[in-house]
Amino acid sequence: MMSTQAASGLSPKPCVGRLISLATLGAAENMAIDQAILDSVSESGVPVLRFYKWAEPTLSLGYFQRLATRAAHPQSDSICCVRRTTGGGAIVHDRELTYSISIPVPAGSAGPRSVLYQQTHTAIAETLADFGVHAVPFHRTGVRPRPDSQNSQFLCFQRRTAEDLVVSGYKVLGSAQRKSRAAVLQHGSLLLCTSLYAPQIPGINELLSLQLTAQQLVPHIADRLSESLGVDWRVDTLSSREENNAKQICFERFASSHWTSRR
Repeated sequence: MMSTQAASGLSPKPCVGRLISLATLGAAENMAIDQAILDSVSESGVPVLRFYKWAEPTLSLGYFQRLATRAAHPQSDSICCVRRTTGGGAIVHDRELTYSISIPVPAGSAGPRSVLYQQTHTAIAETLADFGVHAVPFHRTGVRPRPDSQNSQFLCFQRRTAEDLVVSGYKVLGSAQRKSRAAVLQHGSLLLCTSLYAPQIPGINELLSLQLTAQQLVPHIADRLSESLGVDWRVDTLSSREENNAKQICFERFASSHWTSRR
């Protein structure tokens, strides 16, 4: 098993990781694949980077959010709904790029998890800069979040945490993590365009009159993450075991109304 230091950019020694190419899949399938990959990395110790889009507009609830709170956002009431395994606010996945990265982390080790968060967001900010987009972590904007609004806001992109990326005062990237016994999954959404189902939240393209696409950004983000995390990404596909595990997880969890309405 490779060291956590190498996989999280804490060591100059590079390691080999798997890059799962950009794909468009259904809501439950996307969440199930992320979980299956996390399980796989816990066993193999090989980091995995994955990019994906959503087959239809989808509202993902944070793990701890109550389904009833969906009424707070009527614009997204008509679209598909899935519950994530990660916390935070709800996200309207529509005109965006979603990434997930899973790396091995020893039990009881919190340091690499925070480093992963910071380095991933830095890599994406540097990629955006290559395309003329000035994105900065929220903690560098000089603005303080209202204490009463952080958890009361239903949508993730109306909340602010220190490492969230902000463009022209608007949040455009947010991420969340989930820890397993020997690995951590971090996935996040980069808002490219405004969704009809979340019209109050502008995307990068509207803010800056650009036409950035997921296909343009993916190879550059992967290269930046290779440098910052010390991982040599090799293009790969899901193994048959991961595919079978994802199908089982999808059936038992993310495609289940019991899972979605559990809170």
